[in-house]
Amino acid sequence: MCDYLGVGLRPENTFFVQSQVPELAELVMYFSFLVTLARLQRNPTVKDEAKTYGVTNMSYGFLGYPVSQAADILAFKADLIPVGQDQLPHIEQTREIVRSFNRTFGREVFTLPQPLVGEVPVLVGTDGDNKMSKSLDNFVAFAHSPEETERRILNMVTDRKRAYRKDPGHPDECFAFKYWSIFSPSDTPVVRQECESATRGCKDCKAQLASKLNEHLAEIRERRQQYASQPDLVWDILATGIKRARAVAVETLTEVREAMKIAFPKLQIKGGK
Repeated sequence: MCDYLGVGLRPENTFFVQSQVPELAELVMYFSFLVTLARLQRNPTVKDEAKTYGVTNMSYGFLGYPVSQAADILAFKADLIPVGQDQLPHIEQTREIVRSFNRTFGREVFTLPQPLVGEVPVLVGTDGDNKMSKSLDNFVAFAHSPEETERRILNMVTDRKRAYRKDPGHPDECFAFKYWSIFSPSDTPVVRQECESATRGCKDCKAQLASKLNEHLAEIRERRQQYASQPDLVWDILATGIKRARAVAVETLTEVREAMKIAFPKLQIKGGK
């Protein structure tokens, strides 16, 4: 939560915790009847995740995560979804669910959401093998101190083809260089030239990169700390967001049940002793 506020999202935006909006779970159940097992197994992102984490016997929850993500999107009628490149298959799955639901129940309850991929479609983690992930501990967090950030950058994988300091580097295959191109693009021509001519060593390159990254993150960290020091304010922002999110989700579920002809507005269940 503090991370979102730290990067500049405004407190008046709607922040919520998925588990606190039970309508999402109901929507997942309905959507699950519209997606075949074979379709979920073909999802390339799911297959990549299974390979990354060594999952050989996928649970329904793991395999059906794209359905859950579809519910997160469609419960709020979102039409533009900011995602990384690896999430595009999930957005396509969501679009298929929209088409299937509207066609099956004969009502245009949902519109097709569009993906919005940023200038950096994917950021490889410090291990050089996978995207940044907390579970893989190959990431740099906004909450990390400058010292911890430097430690992680200094330990990151760089150019696997460069065996010795005197060897010319291959910047286009160096993971540190990818970070340079993102966080300090104006420096990349010099970094490239020095790397290819072997006048720049990987250790020095990473030390300079860590300094640039800390400089880039300084304002975000300061703003994040301002919110982290006011936990009651953060909880209030979250509580307000949850109420707002539930109100929208309830409206959507009402439309969904009516379309599916399972709405019973006059039915009241009263508790007894």
